[in-house]
This record gives sequence, C-alpha cells and structure tokens, in this order.
Amino acid sequence: MTYHKFNLDLMKTRSALFLDGWLKFNEEKWGYKPERVLYQIPGKDLPKLEGVFYLNKKGHVVNPPRNPYLPLQFSPTPTDQPYRLYTQWLEVSELLADDLKKRGFRGTIAFPPGFIDGRTFQWRGFNVGIRYSFLAFLPPCETYVDKRVSNRVRKAINLGYSASRSNNWEAIQSCLEKTEEFKEFSHLTSPEDFTCLYTLLGEDGFRGYLCIDKSGKPVSSRVWLISKEGLSIAWSAGTTREHIKNGVNQLLFQKCIDDIEESGCSFLDLCGANIKPVANAKAAWGFPLVPYITISNDTMPRKLYRYFVPKKLKPLVRSLFKGV
Repeated sequence: MTYHKFNLDLMKTRSALFLDGWLKFNEEKWGYKPERVLYQIPGKDLPKLEGVFYLNKKGHVVNPPRNPYLPLQFSPTPTDQPYRLYTQWLEVSELLADDLKKRGFRGTIAFPPGFIDGRTFQWRGFNVGIRYSFLAFLPPCETYVDKRVSNRVRKAINLGYSASRSNNWEAIQSCLEKTEEFKEFSHLTSPEDFTCLYTLLGEDGFRGYLCIDKSGKPVSSRVWLISKEGLSIAWSAGTTREHIKNGVNQLLFQKCIDDIEESGCSFLDLCGANIKPVANAKAAWGFPLVPYITISNDTMPRKLYRYFVPKKLKPLVRSLFKGV
C-alpha cells in the first residue's frame, strides 16, 4: 500500500455517509438495515477500522442505490512509519474481509477513495476492481483550475444568471429531470426524498443549490451531502440543456465550493470519474484523480444474466435458474 499523505488523510477522514440521518434515509428509502461496524485487534484501541454495512433481509451486505460507496474510516496509531501503517491496515482489513466472507454480500461493493489496498479481499477469493473519483482539500488550488472555468463563470454572471442555496426542492428536481431525460437515466430521488433528507440531516448535513436565469427560471441545480470538518459529497446535479453553453454549471459549482468551504468542510468528493464525458467536465476543476477499490463475488452466470439477459426476460430466467 502506498501511504502517501493524501491517501492516508482520506482514510482517516469521516465522510457524510456516516451521518445518522443518512443511514435512516437509506433504511426508509431502500429497505436495507444499516449497521455500524468496528474492527480492532483484541486488547488494542488502535488501530481500528470503522464502517457502515447495509443488510438485506437475508443479512447479506449490499451497496444501496445512490450510495457511491460504503463508508470506512481508518484510525492507525500515531506513526508516520510506512511499515507500521502497512501492517496495521492489513490487520484490520483482514477482520473486515473475514466478516464480509462470513456474512456474504450481493453485487458489487465499493469502498471510499483512499482505500487502495485490496489484497486482503483478493486473498479471500473476492474479485477486486478499481474505480476513480476526483477529490481535493478545501480550498482548492486555483492554479490547477482550467482557465475556461473562470471564463464561463464570468459569462454566466454577465448574462444575468445567479446561484444560491435553495430549499425549493421542486425546482431543484425539475433541473435534475432535464439531465435525466437527456442522458436516459434516473437519480432515483424525488422532492419528497429531499424534504426527508433535509429534515433528517438539517442544513449542516444536506444542502440544495439552484441557479436561475435573469427572469427567475431554474436552469441548474445541485444537491450535496455535507460533513463539517469531514468529507462532503457532490451527490446530484442537473441542468437544462440549452443553458449549459452559458456557463451555468461552472457558476453553480463555484457557489457550492465557496459555500461548503465557508462551512468548515475539509475534503470534497466529486462523486465519481468513471464515465468519460462526466469525468472530462469534472477534471476542469483540477482536483486530484483518486482510485478506490470495489469487490464482487459475481460468478460468470450472474454476470451473463446481469448484462446480457433483456429486462423483460429476467423473471423467466430467474424461474428457470433459481441460483442465478
């Protein structure tokens, strides 16, 4: 494991996905029971590994929809020695891997950026993959930001657009739906979900942002999970297509960054860099690209079923091959 300070700081940072209100929302929304887990060497307070599992009705671990990964937080002893950090991570990650092996899990599970050593899972027969996200300390380094970003921000301001925090969940949802329609996917959320999250987390944990044109019409929105002094997550975004060229995305995102920085947040996760067009847009902000690991236990029949069997035939296939 490469114990670069940036990765280690990420591993030690507690993300918004640990928040009690977020766990309750996932249980109510998806029906998965959250369980906080802790792994320690017997008789030792440190090192320790804290996390959250979500369990289906059979007690298997799952990665719920709209959760970019299951949260983990690694707390080593006070040391900068790579060997000691390496050893401590293996000790606690082996406990995690053994627990997952015992409980069983379904589908693919992702662990947070910064957790890049997946060998304990490989050693136990899991398939280990890799994904990416853009993350940064706040405030971000302006030197690395593409100059076209600031140009687009100025263009949007000159055209009369403005951006601010907003609890107008209907307007926020309308912008998300514009992107859903264009890209043919769903955020799987509704204004009622946003109201619920705001009630559970409050403004310190959940915020909506809205960009409007000079007539007051909503044109772009973002929804963020906030963790003060921790890792905040750029959770959802949507924009009316004809306004994109006017810099509204850049204006609104700049507002989000400024706002959460003022709130005392230390880390920012742009929540994925695995789809090329999306990754290209996020890369313009100059944040470091950070890998994170996934694990799966998919067999070949399960993979074939998931990716090649048409949706309308899946019930028939399940009835014929109950083990798929």
